Amino acid sequence: MGRIGRQVFIGLLGLALAGPAAGLELFGVELESTDRDALRAAVRQAGVELIREGGDEAWFDVYDSAAVLPGSRRLYLGFVKADARFAFAEYEFAGLDASAMLAALRAKYGPPETRAGRYLSDRSYRWQRDGVEIELAPDWHNYRVRLTYVVPQSLAALNAERAALDAGGDENTPYSAY
Repeated sequence: MGRIGRQVFIGLLGLALAGPAAGLELFGVELESTDRDALRAAVRQAGVELIREGGDEAWFDVYDSAAVLPGSRRLYLGFVKADARFAFAEYEFAGLDASAMLAALRAKYGPPETRAGRYLSDRSYRWQRDGVEIELAPDWHNYRVRLTYVVPQSLAALNAERAALDAGGDENTPYSAY
């Protein structure tokens, strides 16, 4: 296990030993019931550096997460525009070695559902807790590992908003989409 792998493992082991919360939390905020303002405030309080805040032209916030989750590079937070509900959080890690992360997540959430990919190395791991889907998966095209937390109903609403914009929007209007 490399230096970054050990750092990730130690950081996530601390999360695992903290014990179960009332609902699945990030930054002390229950994900299934939170909104944009509450989660953004908690992220700021934790000292995570904002790179870009979502708004009219962006569907998600981007943060530098290295200070709060060793080995990670970015944290993306997405919210439904209509009512500011939390939709997803995604940590991005450089490289493709997810073994330390997987061990820590197993310690915290138990055995995952393993999903086979096209190749043996494309395997992803999923958990479901408190209305939130958690997935650890390689992103081979970008040489990254992604740890994602999703509230499915909220992500569906966010995607419906994006589709409505795509259907009726000006194709020259710049915006980012997850």
